[in-house]
Amino acid sequence: MSFRVYYILRPAPFQAEKYAEASLARLREQLGVDELLCVLGPRYLELFLAETTTAKSANGIYADESRLFLSFLSEECGSALAKITTCEHEAEAHAIAHYFRSALGWLPEGARDEQHAKAFRVAHEAAHARAHLGVQLNRLYERALWFTEKVRLETDFFSHTVSLATTLLEVAGKIFGGFKNRTALILGNNMEAARTAQALREADIGGLLLFNKVSQAEDYLNSVLLETVNENTFAPLADLILIFDALHPQFGDPRFIQKLMAKRQRAPLLLADFTDHTARAAEFQKMYNLFFFARSDLNRLVDQKTPAREQVENKITQWLASEVESFRQWLASAERFHFGRMVGSSAQMQAVFEMIARIARTDITVLIQGESGTGKELVAAAVHESSGRVRRPFVVVNCGAIPESLLESELFGHVRGAFTGAISNKKGLFEEAHMGTIFLDEIGELPQQLQVKLLRFLQDNVIRKVGSNVNMQLDVRVLAATNRDLEEMVAQGKFRSDLYYRLNVIRLDLPPLRERRDDIPVLARHFLLKYAAFMRKPARELSREALQKIMSYSWPGNVRELENAMERAVALSLEPEIGLAELPESLRRVAKISATNHVRPSLKEMEQRYILETVEHCGNNYDEAARVLGIGRTTLWRKLKEYQGQE
Repeated sequence: MSFRVYYILRPAPFQAEKYAEASLARLREQLGVDELLCVLGPRYLELFLAETTTAKSANGIYADESRLFLSFLSEECGSALAKITTCEHEAEAHAIAHYFRSALGWLPEGARDEQHAKAFRVAHEAAHARAHLGVQLNRLYERALWFTEKVRLETDFFSHTVSLATTLLEVAGKIFGGFKNRTALILGNNMEAARTAQALREADIGGLLLFNKVSQAEDYLNSVLLETVNENTFAPLADLILIFDALHPQFGDPRFIQKLMAKRQRAPLLLADFTDHTARAAEFQKMYNLFFFARSDLNRLVDQKTPAREQVENKITQWLASEVESFRQWLASAERFHFGRMVGSSAQMQAVFEMIARIARTDITVLIQGESGTGKELVAAAVHESSGRVRRPFVVVNCGAIPESLLESELFGHVRGAFTGAISNKKGLFEEAHMGTIFLDEIGELPQQLQVKLLRFLQDNVIRKVGSNVNMQLDVRVLAATNRDLEEMVAQGKFRSDLYYRLNVIRLDLPPLRERRDDIPVLARHFLLKYAAFMRKPARELSREALQKIMSYSWPGNVRELENAMERAVALSLEPEIGLAELPESLRRVAKISATNHVRPSLKEMEQRYILETVEHCGNNYDEAARVLGIGRTTLWRKLKEYQGQE
C-alpha cells in the first residue's frame, strides 16, 4: 500500500476541466493505480494516487507518473506547464499532509484559498461518483472533513486576514457595514485583480464593474466580472474603486477625485491603489468621507496579523503531524476497514463513515435508523469519540428496557419526596451526561408524555426533575436510534411529529448486512481474530465451504448474529480452519438443504458470474459497472482480462 501526490501550477487555458474529466479513467489505467483523485483548483492542479494491491512492489509502481501526468495535461490542454512538484516515496508523510492542507484550501506557498477547498470537495464527489476512490482516499477524506471542522471550531484560521484581497474586504466591511448595496469598479487586468474580484463576489457585493485598457482580458477575469464599462462614466456609481495598473492617471489626481466626490454628494468612497504610483496621496487624506489606501498601507495591515496568524498555523501544523502519523499507522495495520469500533469496506458503510466525519465536530442532533443488530450504538459511540466531547460522559439509555413508570425519573431525575420511595434527590441520566453525549436507543418506545419533555429539552436545553418546580440548564448532545419506522408512527399518532422533525436533523440509515455482502468476510475475519485473542487461541480462518455459506446466508440478525456465529466457531474449533461443523445450526441446516438440491458454485465462480452480469446490465459501461459493484475501475479491468484468459 502506498500514497502519492503530484501538483503543479494550474495550467492555462482554464477550460482544462472538460478535457481532464474525459481522460481521468484513461490516466488511471496508464498509471495502474487503484485510486485516483484529480483536483482542478483555481491556482493548482493536484493528482492524488493510492495503490492498495499488496501484490505489487512499492518500488517502481510510480516510475513514470510525473511524465504521464505532464504528457496527459500537455496533450489534452495543449499548453506548456510549470515544473511539476512531486512527493517521492520517502516523503509519503508530506503527501498525506498536503492532502489535508488541500482540503483546508491551504496552498503550498502558504496562502489560503476557499475556492481551492471548494474545488477539492467537488473533485472528491466527482471521483466518488466515477468509482475512482477506494478505502485509502475515502479514509483520508473522512479524516480531512473531521480535521477541517476541528480547525474551524477551535481556531480562527478561516477568519484571519491572509492576503491583500481579504484585508481590503475587512477594511471595506468596517467602512460600509456590508456589501449587498455597494458597487465596486475594478481598474486593471491581472490575477490579483481577479482574486480581489472573486473575493468581492463571495462577499455578495451588489455590483461589480470592470474597465481595462488591455485589448483582451484574461479568461478567468472575464468569467468573474459582470460588465465592461467606461471608468469615467461609471466612477460616480462606485463605492469602491480599485486600481491594479498605472493606465488610469486621472484617479491619482486630487482634482479629479474632488469632482468625483462632489458628484457622489460626499457619500463614502474607498479608493485603493495597488500600483503605489499615486504621487499626491497625502491630499486624499484631507477629503471628507474618502478612504484612501495604497498597497503599502494594506501590506502594513497584513503584517500586523502575521504573528497571530503564525501562531494559529503552528498549532494546526502540530495537529496535522499527529493526523499524518495516525493515518500512516492505520495504513500499515490490519485496521484498514475500521472506523472507531465499526468495520466496513462496502460503499454503503464508507458513506456512513464519511457522514460521521462531517457531523462529529458539531453538536447537531442525529437520528440513527436501522434493523436490530446493524450497529446503531457503535455509530453513536463513533460520533461521540470523534467529537469535541470525547473526554466527557457518553451515556447510553435503552428506552425500551426501562419500565414506563420509572423512565421519567431515570432520564430527568427526581427530588426527595417526589413519590413513595423517593428518600433522596437523584440525578437523572441527562444530568449525568452534562457536557457530554446521551444516546437514546429505541426512541420509538418513548411514552407520549416523555416525548413532550424531550422536545422541550431539544428546544431550550432545560429539564425539570420529577417533583421539582425548578428548571435546570444542561449542555448535552442528543443522539437517538430506532429500528422502527418513525414516519409511520407519526402518521398513526404514536409519535409526535414535532419531536420527529427535531430529532431528524441529520439521519443516518444503516443498511442490513444482507445488502452489504462485501463487508461479511471483512467482519468475519475481524471477529475471528477478536475472539481467538480473547480465548487465547491461535488465529482461525474460514474454510472455503464455510466462507461460501456465510456469504449466501441472509443474516436476519445482522452484524450481531454474525459476531455470535464467529464467537461460537472459535470456541468450538480444534483446527486452524473453521468448517461447516463449527457454524450455528441455522447455517448448517441451510447447507444441508442446499447440498440435497444441487451443487453450488464456488465463491470465485459466483463472483465471476455476478461481475459479468453486472457489466452486461450496465451496457458494457465499465465506469458504471465499477460503481455498481463498489470496486475500482482498474480492478474491474483486471478481472475481465483474467476471465478472457480462461475462455
